[in-house]
Amino acid sequence: MTSINFFMSPVLLFFAPTRDTSLDFPLLFLPVAIGITIAVLLILYRRKQARARTQIMKTAAAQLGWTFSAKAPWNYIPGLDRFTLFGQGHNKEIRNIMYGEASGIKTAVFDYFYITGSGRSAARHYQTVVYLEPANLALPYFSLRPEGLMSKVLSAFGYQDIDFGQRPEFSRQYILRGQDEPAIRQTFNDAVLSFYESYPGTCTDVGGNQLFLFRVGYEFQPQEIQSYIGLALQVAKLLRPY
Repeated sequence: MTSINFFMSPVLLFFAPTRDTSLDFPLLFLPVAIGITIAVLLILYRRKQARARTQIMKTAAAQLGWTFSAKAPWNYIPGLDRFTLFGQGHNKEIRNIMYGEASGIKTAVFDYFYITGSGRSAARHYQTVVYLEPANLALPYFSLRPEGLMSKVLSAFGYQDIDFGQRPEFSRQYILRGQDEPAIRQTFNDAVLSFYESYPGTCTDVGGNQLFLFRVGYEFQPQEIQSYIGLALQVAKLLRPY
């Protein structure tokens, strides 16, 4: 059998066309460029949304006849660090605050922003908060949150959750925590427990004559502001007999 060998001379190899690798360099940075573009667009979108949010909150404040400020210093409301909502995360900001009086009580409504985690695991948290400062209120410090799967697991390992055997629905819906448990139990009479059962998802931080009402991760729409103020006033009225 005759075999045929195919070969190229060194001269032919020298003149053979080669792939242009200079095109690979831009391609390597294409994902980076796309990522930067998306990040910039996201920042611009958030700024646009923030400006729009400030404007609608300013309009809502004007309708109430209240004073408005796009930002407020951290110490504008005294003692925030004593309350659960304000004791977590970093980069905390009070935004779009409106303040005045409701039913003769010093009242404010504001957007609260903070970040948990860092880098790729960072999470941004937004919620609108109603703040009341009734002059004649004196309450034990407590925090009330909807009870989720994680809180149920933690409760099984001793994480505090003040339950009420006579109101299983309340105990199913909420996790209630605070240092002075006897005083908290006295505060949560049947009327208070019934109220919270009727408004699932309502969060409350209370201590002394300060009351904060909100829903986790929820920013009020302008048309909802007065109803949430009314809700906070109901809570203050129910807690007043303590």
